Amino acid sequence: MSQLLTALKEYGADVEKTMERFLDDEELYSDCLVSFMEDPGFENLKTALDTANYNQAFDEAHSLKGVSANLGLNPLFDKICLLVETLRSHENEDLEGKYAAILAEKEKVRQILPI
Repeated sequence: MSQLLTALKEYGADVEKTMERFLDDEELYSDCLVSFMEDPGFENLKTALDTANYNQAFDEAHSLKGVSANLGLNPLFDKICLLVETLRSHENEDLEGKYAAILAEKEKVRQILPI
């Protein structure tokens, strides 16, 4: 297992199942991870939250949730799920705190990547 995959596994990523989805193409997986770190959905989510556009915030968070799941980034996925479920329930409690937790988790992944 490469250094990248080892670090991701230590982070909590589901490397085995994810690599099956990527047909063991680590270069493709790495490229997708790097692209995800640059996904405008993170900034769009912040803008939607800042403007109280909760329908757009839900859509952005839901999209990020799906990609993080497909990439096997379980800890990040879990943080995004908390925000998605809060928005889904229309409770809107501690949205900024949940968004900050997502960014902190995203930073952990970014530090693992060769970018």
